[in-house]
Amino acid sequence: MSQYTAKVPSGDLVKPEIRSFYESFYAVSDTPDAHEKYATFFTQNARLIMASNEANGRDEILSMRKGMWEKVAKRSHKPEKIFSFGLGSNEVMLYGTVDYELKDGKKTGVEWSARARFVDEDGALKMELYQVYLDTAAMSRAK
Repeated sequence: MSQYTAKVPSGDLVKPEIRSFYESFYAVSDTPDAHEKYATFFTQNARLIMASNEANGRDEILSMRKGMWEKVAKRSHKPEKIFSFGLGSNEVMLYGTVDYELKDGKKTGVEWSARARFVDEDGALKMELYQVYLDTAAMSRAK
């Protein structure tokens, strides 16, 4: 099992395709130069909210993604749990941790949670909304 495989509650209400989506998504998210690939996980008009930052549409998401790597040398997500909003729902909540190594050599980690809504776009599952909740001060506390 990869570090990107999250647990789901008993009853397995989370669609298998959403679970496998996140395995691929976080692997790409942790790849420093995969900016274009990262953007393909979102719909053309998706909304990405990362703490207090917001991007609308793939172009803005791509720009935000590049900015997320400006001070980061390595990133390692560990999604722990995915919760569905109900049987067959395209909305989920996630919980996990992420470890960072900054370009100045400092390291830090933070817990995060996220809300996501999926749609089918051109025959592929994509996020139309992804809102991440995390403590942005964690970077300033890096050691």
